[in-house]
Amino acid sequence: MSVKFNFNQLHTIYSLAWVRHEPTIAFELIIGRGHFVFMVFFSPEDKKSSGEHLFVFLRNINTLLTLKLYGSRRQGDFTVYLNAEQEKAMTDELQLTPGKGNFSFQHLLDELNKSIPQQLAEQKKIETLRAVWPQVHNKISDIVDDAKKTILIGVKKLPDDHHPREKTLRKLYLHTNGSAKDIQTFIHKLKENNYTLMWTDDPGKVSKSFVDLMLKIK
Repeated sequence: MSVKFNFNQLHTIYSLAWVRHEPTIAFELIIGRGHFVFMVFFSPEDKKSSGEHLFVFLRNINTLLTLKLYGSRRQGDFTVYLNAEQEKAMTDELQLTPGKGNFSFQHLLDELNKSIPQQLAEQKKIETLRAVWPQVHNKISDIVDDAKKTILIGVKKLPDDHHPREKTLRKLYLHTNGSAKDIQTFIHKLKENNYTLMWTDDPGKVSKSFVDLMLKIK
């Protein structure tokens, strides 16, 4: 039997990300010994599924949970249904000592919900995503375009009827060491001039710097 729960404290940061056109939410919650990384991804190009899944990475046991979000998120409804396997995984993440204390899964969910931040610093978000990406990228590779291409080699002007894809721009967070401020400035420049990024998986290529690439945007 599934456990139904509403992570309604996601409402504020979810709404802010949507309004500000910030395509990524990522933060870590520490409950006891457990490390729970929550992630949500928006991709306008995937209109039917954009922002509809909550990913929870359990760092101790190296397990990624994919939870479908139900209800009106605009109204603060972030309902998920957790099956027995997912419940066990979240419980195992706590690394509890057998036979000590009274454990309540409902209490764990309540604690996680209450701990959800109401503001997210962009730099912290990037650091969280970069920290777990090596462990999760094979399971959620579809949140970026051409996941195997991780070396930034150039920019390209797009036709007037095309626009840079968030799933391409998101790779800047994952495969460069740029700060949040530098990445935001670069993305703004790309969108303003309707350019996209060029990536390769050729190990012989050297990644270009933001400064070099911004000079090519006209």
